[in-house]
Amino acid sequence: MLLLAEFEFDLGGSAGIIYESLFPELGEDYQRTKTALKLRDDLIILNVEADDIVSMRAALNGWLRLIRISCEMNSIASNAQDIN
Repeated sequence: MLLLAEFEFDLGGSAGIIYESLFPELGEDYQRTKTALKLRDDLIILNVEADDIVSMRAALNGWLRLIRISCEMNSIASNAQDIN
């Protein structure tokens, strides 16, 4: 059974920076999932294909965590620049 998931994240002007921080993760090779990450204007589009529900859950947990952390780190860096 093939499972598909697509998420769109509207990240405003930070989309490019966050996309660049996530892009190296696409180089990882997984046997039961395929992931694509696209940048369109202020959107990051995440597509995940998985062979089974367990693989899909694991892939989504990992990618959503990475995206959240990238957004948080970008926010911290932006706030630090504002202070200086």
